[in-house]
Amino acid sequence: TDATNKNMGSAISAEGYIHRTGVYCVNVNISIKADRRDDFLEVIRNNQKGTMDKEPLALEYTWGESAEKRNTFFFHEKYKGRSGFVAHQRTKHFKKWKEFVASDPFTKPPQVFIFES
Repeated sequence: TDATNKNMGSAISAEGYIHRTGVYCVNVNISIKADRRDDFLEVIRNNQKGTMDKEPLALEYTWGESAEKRNTFFFHEKYKGRSGFVAHQRTKHFKKWKEFVASDPFTKPPQVFIFES
């Protein structure tokens, strides 16, 4: 019998094997320049709204600010397979995000972690 951790999106069998559920996950850590904070907040809110309202393969788009360091933000995104993330990258709201990224808004390079569950 399998024990499933629904938050993780995978099941671990009695034998200890991980069974993937086809969920493609993206975690991002970014630090925004203080004078770009308002621009960032506008773009990220629009990206989240567009993702969750218009993308049928998007499962979750959560973001928030560090409780310890102002202007440091974390994102967690989940899609139905890699194809869901590829579709996300082709949207108008993601294009706005890419334009923002190209405008040099970060104090250090973003950290991006991708995994499948």
